[in-house]
Amino acid sequence: MLTDKHKYVYWTKFQKDTSPLLRRFLLAASGLFVVAAGLHIVPLLTHQGEVDYLFFAVDLSFAAILFLEFLLKNKVPLIIRVFSLICATIFISVLSYMRSGLLGSAEISLTFMIVSFFVFLPPILSLVSSLILSLLPALFGGLVYFSWIRFPDSLGIRNNSPREWVFNSVSLILFSVLTGFLIQRLRAKLIKNIVYLKESRSKILKSQKHIDKLAFYDSLTHLPNRYLFEKLIQNRINSGVSESFLLLINLKGLKVINALHGIGFGDQILTLTGCVLKLYTDEKPDVLVASLGGDEFILWIENSNKSKIEEAIIKFDLNNNEILTPERLGHRLQYRVSGIQFPQDATHLDEIIRKLSIAMNVARDGILTKLVWFQPGMESKIEREQKLKNYLEKAINGGNFKIAYQEKVDITSKKTVGLEALARWSLAEFGDVTPDEFIPIITKSELIVPFGKCIFEKVISHIPRLLESYGKQIQVSINISPIFFLYPNFNEYIIRYLLDHNIDPKILIFEITEDVFLDEIETIQQIVSELRSKGISVSLDDFGKGYSSLHYMQKIQFDELKIDKSFLDDIACSDRNFLLLESICHLADSLGLKTIAEGIENEEQLLRLKQTSCHIVQGYLYSRPQILFD
Repeated sequence: MLTDKHKYVYWTKFQKDTSPLLRRFLLAASGLFVVAAGLHIVPLLTHQGEVDYLFFAVDLSFAAILFLEFLLKNKVPLIIRVFSLICATIFISVLSYMRSGLLGSAEISLTFMIVSFFVFLPPILSLVSSLILSLLPALFGGLVYFSWIRFPDSLGIRNNSPREWVFNSVSLILFSVLTGFLIQRLRAKLIKNIVYLKESRSKILKSQKHIDKLAFYDSLTHLPNRYLFEKLIQNRINSGVSESFLLLINLKGLKVINALHGIGFGDQILTLTGCVLKLYTDEKPDVLVASLGGDEFILWIENSNKSKIEEAIIKFDLNNNEILTPERLGHRLQYRVSGIQFPQDATHLDEIIRKLSIAMNVARDGILTKLVWFQPGMESKIEREQKLKNYLEKAINGGNFKIAYQEKVDITSKKTVGLEALARWSLAEFGDVTPDEFIPIITKSELIVPFGKCIFEKVISHIPRLLESYGKQIQVSINISPIFFLYPNFNEYIIRYLLDHNIDPKILIFEITEDVFLDEIETIQQIVSELRSKGISVSLDDFGKGYSSLHYMQKIQFDELKIDKSFLDDIACSDRNFLLLESICHLADSLGLKTIAEGIENEEQLLRLKQTSCHIVQGYLYSRPQILFD
């Protein structure tokens, strides 16, 4: 049953594909009938023989009928067109038999039509039709046998022999069977090939759609990728679109999420973020959203203004969405947004994307979830940063930094009891570059470890001369970046370098901020414990600037506590701040820590500080950082 169904499908498709062939066949047959009609009136021109007006009229009529069917195309059903050919062939064959007997062209017409049956009709119908046509000569044989038809002797005695007519039918039957078998085999293969080609074409089209999807859409979010987004935006720009805006959204901490929960979980967050953006932009023809890959998404917004967009960004909160709740993710999902206005800020797409990325660099240094619009000054800032980065790499490799030392003074004895080493850097092109500017560049450029080594080794080279100048009781403090502090084999590197240069570890104090505790606190405990066991002191710098220092003090044994300048600025005029300072000093005393007050700049602060247990200060009141060597 299934095979019959397939055969029917094959035949239906074949019938559809052979319809144009039949139209060409009709046109060719019409032309042949015109030629045949012309041959019947040739004697009129040559004056030899008789003009056969009957066949001329018949041939010309059939030529007209077939040509009309050709012109009507598919308005005439296939079966009617085939039936008209059958009728024409039978009529002409009968006339030929009646006029010329076996000497005429009737047999040729019948074989021609038999072949046509097997080409244009279904197998069973074509075989039955061919066998019926093949019996036409036998019918004439019967008429001859009963003497109902008598051919003149001029046509030959074979025409009046019933046996000759029956033999002619048998020949046509054999021709029908053999021809039908061959044509059906060929047609079956042809139909299968046609179907195979159509199915292959369908598969190719599906594959092409899949390839297009891979080429133009992000595989995770199913949003348009950068290539398709740029193509769509370029089309809009070329069409003369008016004022528009582009926004770049960057998810914060995706690498940390991947590290904590696995890449698969990070991919889920990207997918869900894409779903949220789709919900916000769905059915909005004025908004296009795409994924730039990684942790960035981009939006094109028309028919809006800056205030509306800023308001929308404030309301847009991924964590309040049902999909990306903090409970589901384990933490709040944070993001940054930069924006640019077209065509005021940029007119070409490449320029738009470049300036949008520049604004994103500024957004990374600013407040989260606050939209940062591109400003012309940002470009010069990025160019300056890039130049400084290139110079910094050379400065680190060449050890071109200078070290300024700021004294720590005991306010009771007014003696210098310690020094803090501070990196300084100057360039001929830019002059003095502050640490607040070049340290973040070093951190972002992943140069912090070689920079830390450069400063540490330079300070170690100065220690013999510092001991000569300030006495052997002096201690030198060095700020250690959290990244450098957690660098593999940090302790081994420090101890080995001190031994190689014959420096007593007790001279050194490493100042670390609570940023270092973002990683496993057990690791920090081990590093600090090993350093202290070798004689190196460890100081907790900028105490109070964060919010969890007390927790760290509970877990880790420090030697020194440096109170952040923000606690000391108002102690002269604020009793509340003074009480807070007093509490911190008592806390340090109870834990056996030495307390250092940073940023003391006037006598009023000093008088207040003398009322506490903190007696070591560092600030402009006593000493500014000075470059002593180089």
